[in-house]
Amino acid sequence: MNTTPAGTRRPSLPATGLLLTALGLLTACTTAPPHRPSPAPSRTSPSASACPESGLTVREGQIDAVMGLRVLTVELHNCGTRPRTVNGYPDVRVLDDDREPLDVETVHGLSSVATLDEVDTAPEPVGLEPGEKAVARLAWKNRVTDSTVPATDGSYLDIAPAEGEDRQTVEILVDLGTTGRLGTSAWGRPSEE
Repeated sequence: MNTTPAGTRRPSLPATGLLLTALGLLTACTTAPPHRPSPAPSRTSPSASACPESGLTVREGQIDAVMGLRVLTVELHNCGTRPRTVNGYPDVRVLDDDREPLDVETVHGLSSVATLDEVDTAPEPVGLEPGEKAVARLAWKNRVTDSTVPATDGSYLDIAPAEGEDRQTVEILVDLGTTGRLGTSAWGRPSEE
């Protein structure tokens, strides 16, 4: 039994959906932008936040993550009062929640992890005046290739500007899956932003 009076038409389901979508868009255009929280504090360890005796401090930079590939920029700041020179690759260890080293192979060059030729250059000396910084990139893949092996997740990176120099710890998730490999680029000048 049809209870709709003759000559009136009930809107179709697609027309109703279109109307609701249009109303939603109009509402979105007039709604105040969401509150953005202030940036999170640096996750560098307290011992690295003050300028150490070496005059160099390590900080976490930007991380890019796409399709399982992670590329982290590490910044080395000259917080001291005299010029410094860095050359070569950072010495990096991945640590667990208890700050114990994990079994991770660290290799020089990013090409062993992924094709990233634009940042995989040969090492050369980088002079740093007080207040200047150098950058290196760390790359890894979050990929599980063997389901019988537990995935490796680091909680910290323990970084020295070069082998044998003072180390500093940065808190950051390093989700290596089962690859067990981390590639490092050489120190270089930051790209113009």
